[in-house]
Amino acid sequence: MESIVKSTKLVQKILRILFWIVVVVSVVSACIMIASLIFMDDTAVIQGVSITIGNYRLKLSQGYSRAQLINILWMSLANIVLYGGLSCYAIRILQGIFEPMTQGKPFNTAVSDGLKKLSYAVLIFGVVRLILQLATNMVYDQMIDISSLFAANMVESCSLTVVGDGDFIIWFFLIRLFRRIFMYGETLQQLSDETL
Repeated sequence: MESIVKSTKLVQKILRILFWIVVVVSVVSACIMIASLIFMDDTAVIQGVSITIGNYRLKLSQGYSRAQLINILWMSLANIVLYGGLSCYAIRILQGIFEPMTQGKPFNTAVSDGLKKLSYAVLIFGVVRLILQLATNMVYDQMIDISSLFAANMVESCSLTVVGDGDFIIWFFLIRLFRRIFMYGETLQQLSDETL
């Protein structure tokens, strides 16, 4: 039991550090995006815009103005704020799950409650990720005429397809299963305490 307490204390320290790293990176990135939205000159041309198509990363030779990039900047800001906020929330939930374990109480009700919150956070994170992925791809599709990047005699048509990753649904159910296991452990712990 002592080794479990030590390892969970280490995990707590790592989560505390990770939380502040996510906060700092999110705030700095959001400030950069906001500054870009506010202070970028309308006549400025941004060179070196790149896009990823499958396993290929294409660096475009065309420059883009602030007016063309404004929707991308807003989408980037939305991604930063939502991913940063959800990541911080998930880390706080994990800290709440590990807190009773640092005190040698792995079958505390706070653990199963935290696992329930974590399962819903994973589900929300996955859905938000799919929505943001679709929205970001649509904004890029509006900004960049993808079909013009290819030789006209080589490509007949070009369309946008977003392939979502549904792994978050599996993680949702796995975490719910772990929650049930911990709830069973809580019941056994309570019966053991009453017997003593």
